[in-house]
Amino acid sequence: MQSIYGFILSIILTSTLMTTYARKYNHIEENRNRIAKLYEDRILTRPSTKNKSRTTVAIGLGIIEVAGLDPQKQVITLNVNFDLKWCDSLLQWNSTEQACVRGNRSEIFFTAHEIWTPDILAFNGPRQSAKELKLQYPISVVCTGNVRWSYQDKLVSFCEIDVRNFPFDRQHCSIQLQSTVYASSELNLRSLYNVVRLYNYITTEWEISHATIKELDIYNVYYQNNFSTLQIDIELVRYSRFYILKIIVPFFIISALAVFSFCLPTDSGEKIALTVSVLLSLVFYVQLISSDVPKTEQGICTLTLYSNAVFFLVFLSCVFNTFTVFTYYHQQYSFQPKQHKRKKSVVFSIHKSLIELNKQRWKFLKKRRNIHEHLPEQTDIDAVELLHDIRYFRQALLNLFVRRNSLKTAATLDFRHPIFSPQSKTKRSVKEIAMIIDRILFFIYLILLPLSVLLLFTSTNQSRLDSLAKTSGPNQLLDLRKSSTDPIQLFRACSH
Repeated sequence: MQSIYGFILSIILTSTLMTTYARKYNHIEENRNRIAKLYEDRILTRPSTKNKSRTTVAIGLGIIEVAGLDPQKQVITLNVNFDLKWCDSLLQWNSTEQACVRGNRSEIFFTAHEIWTPDILAFNGPRQSAKELKLQYPISVVCTGNVRWSYQDKLVSFCEIDVRNFPFDRQHCSIQLQSTVYASSELNLRSLYNVVRLYNYITTEWEISHATIKELDIYNVYYQNNFSTLQIDIELVRYSRFYILKIIVPFFIISALAVFSFCLPTDSGEKIALTVSVLLSLVFYVQLISSDVPKTEQGICTLTLYSNAVFFLVFLSCVFNTFTVFTYYHQQYSFQPKQHKRKKSVVFSIHKSLIELNKQRWKFLKKRRNIHEHLPEQTDIDAVELLHDIRYFRQALLNLFVRRNSLKTAATLDFRHPIFSPQSKTKRSVKEIAMIIDRILFFIYLILLPLSVLLLFTSTNQSRLDSLAKTSGPNQLLDLRKSSTDPIQLFRACSH
């Protein structure tokens, strides 16, 4: 029996709860349908609250990601989270079935097509964001008339980007949020928080280091009226570690090889080959990193100046090495006279001499008979003939040697010792000059290359000084990842 009573009691409680919930749900639907029907003809009508002539919309901006900066178009793109709050007297309800009392205030969700929503855009941007994206987010309405609309959007704004200190640059951008229809007499924009939130911030190439919020009234020349504007100034610092490890360090290592070309011996034949190889390596590496350097005509960045300066130093090292090699071998190859070609060989000259010798012998043999009669009895005719032949042959060889030496240069026949040769002293002095030039250039390049890197890093201090000159006001940036408390809301909307 107890089990039956318990079962019956549970059925009664369940039916009571379902009836209460259905009744409450019916009241919510009734209020929602009533408000939606009320707004059918007033969807573009600006809401007005009690004793107020203009509608106040509070905007809370949370930056999710710096999607990119385009130096050519001078545009910054941010992925942000908008948190909008305003008060609408048409969205209030209070009935006995659904009382609007403190601590028990009911809430209804609407779509952007059913009620009025403010048209807040970055009017200093190149184009308007797609409205269809934010229309997908629901709008929360409390019975007091407080409306809250939170959605994510892509914010595009113009920004004066200066890349002269790249990759150690800091950029300052201003985002101006404004209504496109309502003037300041009709719509007032305020900041929902006193800070700019980093809302689930995604770390990219840029870090947001400073932010300020300003509430302004800007005169619109086209409409000839003042428009309430919420201006957010942010400072972005580029992460330069990637560029240091990928561009600066490899570029310095490759260019440093040109310094050691001055240490190679001049007669080794590898001085010019090393510098040309380094030069070609730099050309190839510049082509690889060209996509990482910003392309703009606003100014030449420091990294481009550094790479061009190093490239020019390596080119000059190639020219200087060519000059030292030319100086080293100048004396040996510059003043060498032109050698004449010998028309007749040595064998031909000896053969001609022997033919002439035979002719002389035949003449002597013809006269021999007459000479033999007049010579003394002890004279040997064959010995006299032999001496005559030897004398003639010696004279012919002597004439041949003199003629051969006259056709040769002094450089090829110079067998003198270098110590006693004044010409060898000149050669030695020229080679010493070439070696001295190599040593001087080595120390010059040993100073210039590290100095170029130091000048590159001095742009960091210049960028920091420029940033201090542009930054004004206290830092109103709050990183929600590092903060355990939520920011205080400055706008409470309407109260019941």
